[in-house]
Amino acid sequence: MHFIVTGGAGFIGSHLTEQLLSDGHYVTVVDNLSTGSLQNLPEHPHLKVLIKDISKCQPQDFNEQIDGLAHLAATPSVTQSWLQPLKAHHNNLSATIAVIQLCQSLNIPRLVFASSAAVYGNPTQLPISENQQTYPISPYGLQKLVCEQYAKLFAKQLGFSFVGLRLFNVFGPRQQPNSPYSGVISIFVNAMQQGLPITIYGDGTQTRDFIYVKDVANGFTKALTTHLKSGSSLICNLGNGKNTSLVELVDILKTCFPKHQLATNFMPARPGDIQHSQADISNASSILNFKPQWSLKSGLEFFVEVPTIAAVAGHLPRL
Repeated sequence: MHFIVTGGAGFIGSHLTEQLLSDGHYVTVVDNLSTGSLQNLPEHPHLKVLIKDISKCQPQDFNEQIDGLAHLAATPSVTQSWLQPLKAHHNNLSATIAVIQLCQSLNIPRLVFASSAAVYGNPTQLPISENQQTYPISPYGLQKLVCEQYAKLFAKQLGFSFVGLRLFNVFGPRQQPNSPYSGVISIFVNAMQQGLPITIYGDGTQTRDFIYVKDVANGFTKALTTHLKSGSSLICNLGNGKNTSLVELVDILKTCFPKHQLATNFMPARPGDIQHSQADISNASSILNFKPQWSLKSGLEFFVEVPTIAAVAGHLPRL
């Protein structure tokens, strides 16, 4: 099969690209390299790379029959969506509409979208199921929710199947700690590697559902290849199914960095940050046959131990 991966040179996209190639598929990566890097991608005879903004792509850019499109290109940052709302709107919402139009022009039968747990806002109960009310508290969460709604609408109208994967807190190799889009784990790991203090925004009791990037790539692969009815839409949480406080996270990381003795600094909470998060992944499990293979501790140990080559295909997790 042949798949398009937008944002395929980025953090999650490059891991998905690796897995699809490893499974024997053909992949065309579309990436403007604003945050991604060609160094994240392997040399492979079944891989094509189109360096272009997805919103500017035309049907003639693609000569082969495309079996599915995984849309990961975005500005994946709550903070940046507040600081640069128009740019985030273009990169998140407008780009997704362009992808939907591309699916129509190329008769692509499956669209898989990287949504976010940010669509829920502050959840009313844990774990969070897909049936829980969505109430985003940031422009980023709102943009992701509206992207889902656009895709559902057009999937039914145009006849392609749509899967929205609501990602929780993804971590792993190739997540840049100096980027404004980076996750808390890569920032904490970078600080400990440099012998710097950890900074937590809030009191540290806030919880997150951390999922290793290889598990996310597996979830996207299943979403691209699982049989679904034409015109149907499916929304699935993609997390580990467990929650960990930031203070607990620091304690786990200290076992990986026993020489790190600096105190943890606490700063005021940032606008748009939720207090608690934990995914109910029963939907992904029952429909997509998704099951996380990496625990938080095993993912952290491998990430810390071999940060530059942790994405080697075929490496088995330590459960």
